[in-house]
Amino acid sequence: MGATNNIQSVDHAIDIVEFLYSIGREASISEIGKGTGMFGSTVYRQLSTLKDRGYVYQNPQNSKYWLGLRFYTIGNMLRQNLPMSDIVGEEAEEVARKYGQNIFIAVPDYSSELYAQQIIIYCKYYSQVIIGKEIEVGSVLFSHGSATGKCMMAYYTDDLIRKYRKSSLVKLTEKTITDWDLLMAELGSIRIRGYSLDSDEEEEGKTCIAVPIFDGAGNIAASVSLSGQTKTMFEVPINAIVRDLREIADQVGKKM
Repeated sequence: MGATNNIQSVDHAIDIVEFLYSIGREASISEIGKGTGMFGSTVYRQLSTLKDRGYVYQNPQNSKYWLGLRFYTIGNMLRQNLPMSDIVGEEAEEVARKYGQNIFIAVPDYSSELYAQQIIIYCKYYSQVIIGKEIEVGSVLFSHGSATGKCMMAYYTDDLIRKYRKSSLVKLTEKTITDWDLLMAELGSIRIRGYSLDSDEEEEGKTCIAVPIFDGAGNIAASVSLSGQTKTMFEVPINAIVRDLREIADQVGKKM
């Protein structure tokens, strides 16, 4: 009985943390309860423990809760001691080398109240031509103009999308989608086909193909893409690239 209760308690705590992460903003006890399916009393007890341990912060002005600095500390330690290259292994480099293109892994960045953003956490360059500014690990980019970003946005919660829709979409190139209705249609198509594509939307002359990476709970956690010159990317069947990227996504997702 005790062991079962302890496991359920851990599950509840993780559910709360993942809910806060998924909506990307502060939330009240009632919001968290509704989003996780827990009773308010259960949510309160879990939040009290998480707050005492530094994993949750309570805003004194509105009494709402958000993820605490303890996650930031652990995240920095993890980044320093467990590089993404160790998680991905050689598979990502093999795919990039196979096609002679560049491979990226990005995660959502929920820090902006205005724009959907992403952070590049892994990249390998095998293309002989670098288009535009070279993207590095740690780069923060708009999501709506790239395959990796759109691939993650396609699985965002309704609350997140409503928040971002209050701001205009920034025009990056002549082909960037800047109409929210058109972008929403594109996100729906991504969910149906299981991959995203941007051709000259983020950088002129560059095409990117991406697939989603889901965590163990089935939530969107990241995306992996192959990127290169537009004129060379379409020389290879998209289905072949998508198949190879999905193998990487499956491997990474199992470790998240």
